[in-house]
Amino acid sequence: MSATGTTIKNVLQKVELYVKPLEEELNEKIPAFLPGSKIYLTRIDASLEKLNIIKKSTPLFRYKIEESENSENNIEKLKFVRDINPEFHDENSNIEQFGKDYVAIVDGLFIIENNKPKIIPINFDGSGDVKISDDSMKVCVDIYPSVGDHPIPTLEDIETKIVSLGITSDINKEILSKEINDVKLSKQKITDICVSEGKLPINGIDGKLENCTANKEKLENFSCDEFHKINPVISVKDGETIAIIHLPTNGEYGTNVFGKQVNPIPGKEIKIKLGPNTKFSEENPNHIIAKLDGFLDLKEASISITDTFTVNGDIDFKSGNIISKGSLKVKGNVNNDFSLNLSKDIEIDGYVGDAIIESGRNIFIHGGFLGKGKGILKSEGDIAVKFVENQKIFSRGSVTIIKELLNAQVFAKSKITCSGNKAVIVGGHTIAGDVIEIYSLGNSSESETIVEVGFDYLKRNSINDNKQRQTDLRKKLEEVDKVLFEFAQMKRLNDQCKEKVKVLVGEHKILLAEIEKIKEQNLKLTNEIYVPTSSKISVNGTIFPGVKIGINGRFFIVKEPLRAKTFLLSAENEVIAI
Repeated sequence: MSATGTTIKNVLQKVELYVKPLEEELNEKIPAFLPGSKIYLTRIDASLEKLNIIKKSTPLFRYKIEESENSENNIEKLKFVRDINPEFHDENSNIEQFGKDYVAIVDGLFIIENNKPKIIPINFDGSGDVKISDDSMKVCVDIYPSVGDHPIPTLEDIETKIVSLGITSDINKEILSKEINDVKLSKQKITDICVSEGKLPINGIDGKLENCTANKEKLENFSCDEFHKINPVISVKDGETIAIIHLPTNGEYGTNVFGKQVNPIPGKEIKIKLGPNTKFSEENPNHIIAKLDGFLDLKEASISITDTFTVNGDIDFKSGNIISKGSLKVKGNVNNDFSLNLSKDIEIDGYVGDAIIESGRNIFIHGGFLGKGKGILKSEGDIAVKFVENQKIFSRGSVTIIKELLNAQVFAKSKITCSGNKAVIVGGHTIAGDVIEIYSLGNSSESETIVEVGFDYLKRNSINDNKQRQTDLRKKLEEVDKVLFEFAQMKRLNDQCKEKVKVLVGEHKILLAEIEKIKEQNLKLTNEIYVPTSSKISVNGTIFPGVKIGINGRFFIVKEPLRAKTFLLSAENEVIAI
């Protein structure tokens, strides 16, 4: 045994206990207390039965005097025998010797801690604690019940305690009084009763860049992170107010429960730079104005207007329809039932379905254009597409295809050419004002394939529209004439009927005049189509039966396979193949 161990064993002495001390697990539940003070009994988280309250003058233990040679083994078998430090006695042990016995000199709890016995004095009254939050903005109270009829703190007691801490905020006496009464009746503790609060400061509002464009649904205020996460399509016009810079606010001061001022957190200033094609308004310096028709872009705390917008994906419900000035590049597809309308170029890396696309300049589709016949491409310039199936194209410039036109309606003011070695036109109706150059026309199934040159397709469209208008007017004329005939069968007409006949006769004349005017327009347009031109259709491969070649309204019907032919008008204004 070590020297230290020998010393400890020599110091400790055996005692016979009359009273069993508190178990260690209960010792740990006794709250800290100042020497010379008492522990409020109801603050200990244990039942009164387990605590075993010791009354004043109760014998606690006596020293064990008789020991046999085998005393060490015998003593271990005794129920209430403990080793204690004989130097336990001090002014805080609350134990005095009375004859051979050691007795409690106060009511309390008997514990042996670090081999030193002592009595912890107890108080049977109720009690209350006042707690102040770490930020000094809230005052809470814990109220503990008493044992039996012993008193608990009054409203005035707790108020006095709160005020003594220097608290100046108003005390909620109503709720405090109610909780005190509940504790008194229920004999249950109530903790964390908020009885007083300071006035919280109101933090400042961060500066912001308000979105003033028409597209505010997805982004009410501009921020670089959100902007590039959503990637909204925001088109603007020259001179339009696109954003307003709102300055941050300082906030409002608060007051803690001690009456001291609490500073708010001021708002952060938004930092924004003007990029290309933007400026500050002269009338309102915080207003940002667009200097160009185009798309808004926000990057690296800089706001700018760009002529071209890029969609990094498909045109779908996320992007929505896009109607704007400027150019557009789509890195994905254009899905069914969506539309694009741009004042400049449109370039699409993928495919286009049953969508409507209009451009003030050119359209470039690197994939195909196919669907159920609902898709339309319209451009004021050229159109280039890999292939077209069942769709319509209207170009005020030229159309270039790489692979094929299948059952398509393709109309170009200038020319239709192919950039692929095997490009074909099968089915549908194709019109070019000047030239059509293709590898082959039709197919072995002799599908009806109509190709025409020599006139502006708008004239043919106008003729068709006029014919439909004529049909509608004739139906209306028939209805008017039917009513006039019914009036003519009447023997006598009253004044009201006569007035009605007069109106119908006037309407009859107007309808006839409109029908005649349309006939004249169509005749003029037809004559313009028939004016001979040098337009031609060149085919490097096979022209199959079923193909109709039209030049200035005159047709050549292919009845047997032809190969490598150019079709043009002869001196007699007949379509010939050479």
